[in-house]
Amino acid sequence: MNRNSTPATDTPPADHGAGLSVGLRARYADQLTQAHTLAQAEGLRLRTPAGVAMDRAIRMVLDEATATGANPSPATVAAYRRDHARLWAAGATPLDHASTRAHFDRLRSACRWVEAQEIARLRTLAETARKAKDTDAMRAYTLAAFERATVFRALYLAPDRPTWAHKAAALRAAGLRPASKSKRKAGRQALSPDRLLVALARQPGRCARAESLACVFALFGIRPAELVRGVVLEKTATGLRLAVAGAKVDAVRGQPLRVLEVEPTRRGQSALAVAFLRAYVDDTGGDLAATPADVVAVRRAMRQVQPGLSPYAYRHARASDAKATQGRAGVAAWLGHSNDRTQSGYGHARSGRGAVAIKTATASRPVRQTKTLPPTLAQRFAKVATRLAARTSSQSATNAPTRRRSPRPRW
Repeated sequence: MNRNSTPATDTPPADHGAGLSVGLRARYADQLTQAHTLAQAEGLRLRTPAGVAMDRAIRMVLDEATATGANPSPATVAAYRRDHARLWAAGATPLDHASTRAHFDRLRSACRWVEAQEIARLRTLAETARKAKDTDAMRAYTLAAFERATVFRALYLAPDRPTWAHKAAALRAAGLRPASKSKRKAGRQALSPDRLLVALARQPGRCARAESLACVFALFGIRPAELVRGVVLEKTATGLRLAVAGAKVDAVRGQPLRVLEVEPTRRGQSALAVAFLRAYVDDTGGDLAATPADVVAVRRAMRQVQPGLSPYAYRHARASDAKATQGRAGVAAWLGHSNDRTQSGYGHARSGRGAVAIKTATASRPVRQTKTLPPTLAQRFAKVATRLAARTSSQSATNAPTRRRSPRPRW
């Protein structure tokens, strides 16, 4: 690709999001100046315009950025673009806004993927302008792609790129500790379904619809996307049964359909919440579906009740209760997993407080067993008993007296 000389003072094209923000340009001014100087020197060495050297540097960054072969789903791409747009508008980096290591990893993945796509888009626009013999647009697009590629390398590819360890060390040196956003930790501290229902009832202007949705999250720990798809509630003798269509499902992953059953525990734990939903079934027939706006309202209401409380915090809490009373296959069916390995990221058996009595979980697919999880105590005892039985039987066969054959008579 031929590029005419592109001085550092050129202005990027009037394209939304093309040029660097003022904050990023000021922060990486030294790297940008050095990159422009190297491009000019490379152009002189190869006796080509500086734009050609810039394009070569852009291609090297794109080759290295796409070497991971990431292929996010459309929903993930939409989330990536939302995170990137928020940081880009603020002129901030993922490390600036991250509060935990997991938060930093998420923002870094989002910004890295979107930036690589934007750099490739600008390079394509420059090539289109070159073919159309629009020299000014070609130069401007090349410059914009080059500067974003320079900052991209500094943020995501360079050996001295910023990592969470840098911010964690700075926070420790200042005597600060980042606020934890762990849903598993929030699940350990989550209010019981009854206390949540009482707290929501005391919020001014809170409608009963938000309370019923929140009780479904608190009792069953389903995903918000599953409640948006719609669920069916049924009354059992004393408890509730919930039929839910899985959200994270493909040819081999997840459970297309599962049926969950709970029983109430004492008053103050889940008796009030179960009674509330049983009355809802009597009034409406049991069909319940949330809109995305409903989910946002429930999240906001839960945060007002307790910082960090959310539908996913209750998903971890119910996973802990399931692990304390069910086997691995039962826990996987309860959470909507098709294997018994994914549950390792949800709750702990020792954290189960029995706020909800987990009865049964039936899934439409059999749960695949894996060998990556340690065996349970019962499985270890069964294995030892089998080995002892085999050893005893072999020793008995070895120590059994051999019958001596009587001598043959001689005639």
